[in-house]
Amino acid sequence: MNAYRHILVEAVVFLTMVLFAFGGLAYAWKQWSGEAGKSELPALRRAAANVGFLAVSFQAVLFLASWWPGIGRDPLLFGQWARWIIPTFLIALPCIIAGKGTSRWWLLSSSILLFMVCFLIMLTP
Repeated sequence: MNAYRHILVEAVVFLTMVLFAFGGLAYAWKQWSGEAGKSELPALRRAAANVGFLAVSFQAVLFLASWWPGIGRDPLLFGQWARWIIPTFLIALPCIIAGKGTSRWWLLSSSILLFMVCFLIMLTP
């Protein structure tokens, strides 16, 4: 009975992290679409923020790809999948900080949560 409780708690924590990450990403995309036209950022910072949005979106795609049955069964595919996690996070982090507005904080939290979830997936046997 105690083992089932631990599994349930882990599942709830995992689901909460995933839902918060995707909810934050959706909210950031919604906010960004409203802020994109009226941004007073220099062109370089605006381009970096756009790259940050794309990097976090790619992190979300990588997380969704982890559920594809072929990746979990093939160590070669899993290794290739895992090699994309850290670079996308390292690209997203400074690019998001270059942005402006509330969307960057939602993106930052989503990026960190998606990285943590994907990293935990990499650690599972």
